[in-house]
Amino acid sequence: MKVVATNRISEAGIRYPAAHNHLIGWYQILSQGDFYSEQDLRATFGDMRGFNLHFKFPIPDTTLLVHTLINFESQVAFIEDIRPGAH
Repeated sequence: MKVVATNRISEAGIRYPAAHNHLIGWYQILSQGDFYSEQDLRATFGDMRGFNLHFKFPIPDTTLLVHTLINFESQVAFIEDIRPGAH
């Protein structure tokens, strides 16, 4: 899957240095995976939230959520924002 707006990962890594490695790990799993449906995502990221195109991914050992828009047909995930949220 192609991940767009990866600059948000770098920015979040600067703001939240303890989360940097977890964010990179999340990116690697998503970008190297073949996810063709919400069910495919949930099989890998069981704790994600959302439906249709909008999904939020909790980052382990942090309070951060990665807010995304995902188009399964075109295999593109757009990172809208990375910010603290309730897990």
